Amino acid sequence: MRQHKWRTGRILGIVMAAAMLGSIATPICAVAEESEAVEMQDGEIQDDGILEYVALGDSISNGYSADPESEIISYPQLIAHDLEEMAGEDVELSKDTKNGLTTTKLNSVILKRKQVQESLQKADFVTVTIGANDLMNQFKKVSKEILNNNTKFSTANQALAALQDGIKANPLLLVKVVSAISNWDYTSFEDDWKLTMENIDSMRPANSEMIVTTIYNPVESMELPGTLNSIVEGLISKMNDIIVSYADDYDYKVVELLDSGIGEKVQSDGLHPNQEGQQLICDLMEETATSEPFEEIREYREEQEREKQEALEAVKRQKEQEEAEKKALEEKKERRKTVVSCVSLAVAVGLMALLRKKTENEERNKQSGKK
Repeated sequence: MRQHKWRTGRILGIVMAAAMLGSIATPICAVAEESEAVEMQDGEIQDDGILEYVALGDSISNGYSADPESEIISYPQLIAHDLEEMAGEDVELSKDTKNGLTTTKLNSVILKRKQVQESLQKADFVTVTIGANDLMNQFKKVSKEILNNNTKFSTANQALAALQDGIKANPLLLVKVVSAISNWDYTSFEDDWKLTMENIDSMRPANSEMIVTTIYNPVESMELPGTLNSIVEGLISKMNDIIVSYADDYDYKVVELLDSGIGEKVQSDGLHPNQEGQQLICDLMEETATSEPFEEIREYREEQEREKQEALEAVKRQKEQEEAEKKALEEKKERRKTVVSCVSLAVAVGLMALLRKKTENEERNKQSGKK
């Protein structure tokens, strides 16, 4: 397994070693600057003080927006922001992503670019989201073949809509669709996946960390016939099994998206993540990563959560105190009312007694006068 060593640990190690050797005269800042040299003797890239993040993938990691008027902030951008704001890192994000990208094209086109290769060679952190278009292209192919339609579907949505209409008009087509999708060549996808992961792994440093996502159901929100939906989910599960099975071979961690709930956080096209969906992928990535900057992000969030809870508790205590004071004031008012009522009653009783005594005196006086 790779050992993840980040800038802070390396610099502190050098500083401590210098101190132990008695290099008191060497300023700490100078030691830190020396640690940011470009080349290492064993050929690996020395950390230059910047966290290099390379994001590879399709429209999901590209931040595709179905609405031209609205911007979607992609999960790589969200992660880079968190690394800077929460972990205090200087981040260089190389976002080599493209709408419609397949596993084959990632390997044969994107990874052939010199700029991408140079970015990977100095990467600290790599994320990969690919495979959904391999699946969607199969839907388009099946739709065209089954419906005997010469239309070139620009999106899988169009192909699936055409399939739905075709099945409604001729329910027997469902059998052909299920058979065609079920017979998809998993071996080709597996070969493409292995070759792509092998190429990425051969370019990135031994101390880098890589996380890949599995495929979620891109047609979950569409009302497909039950049998077809089961076939689609089975197909996605088999593709995801392939992705997971090579995690150890190519030293990457996996973020599972199929059962993450992201299918409920999609845009109007029903396929691509909305902003909540992008944030969900970001959160899952940050929870999965084990390297030091992400530990700092988690600690930062935990501290923020503690402060939030403390603030809520303080508000709760303040409210309880205010309610207690209000209750005490009301009770005091009630006691005053009771005292006033008692005094009033006593006065009334006294007055009645005086009046009765006066009446009695007057009565006695009358009786004495008669005698």
